[in-house]
Amino acid sequence: MKNLLKTSLLAVILLTSTVAFANYDDFSLKVKNGDEKSIVFLIEEAQDVNLSIHSLYDGVIYEQKIHAVRPLTKVYNLEAFPDGNYTVKIENDKKLIEYQVTIENGKTLVSDAVITEFFKPVLTKENNVITLNMDNAPSGPIEVKILNEYNEELYAKVFASKAKFMKKFNTEKSEAKELTFIVRAKDQEFIETLSIK
Repeated sequence: MKNLLKTSLLAVILLTSTVAFANYDDFSLKVKNGDEKSIVFLIEEAQDVNLSIHSLYDGVIYEQKIHAVRPLTKVYNLEAFPDGNYTVKIENDKKLIEYQVTIENGKTLVSDAVITEFFKPVLTKENNVITLNMDNAPSGPIEVKILNEYNEELYAKVFASKAKFMKKFNTEKSEAKELTFIVRAKDQEFIETLSIK
């Protein structure tokens, strides 16, 4: 059944066109028409997006990588899908948006979006100074740890959230050959190791 659903959905993608929509998000999902088993996916600007559809029992039943070079609209016909509950996940490098899709009696309902924003710290090294920079830092505390190549903790601190977060570390007197930065915020974790010698 899983393969049948994948094949059926691929065969029934109805439409791909370039249409501009007034929307406040980078992308969104809505029902094409209340009496149809179709959903419309809107991309507001050029970007790479992964779209996947999950069922409760079969896991991922459809997945597509979309490279949009301009605003884009895609319509997906779900006629091959039996009545039930599905999750549509749309992800780019900044956020994951999940929609619950319910198909019942030939009609499709789409829930409000649940949005998870990703944080992307940037580490730069210039001479003996390493700069940790987070534009649009998530709300809540930001935990920073630095370990040496032996996993010994050299630094640990929790910072209050700010819209912009930047911290500089002078490594001139450090005897470590490499440093591993661990940054945690909002149930997400970022790890990167830099060579300093």
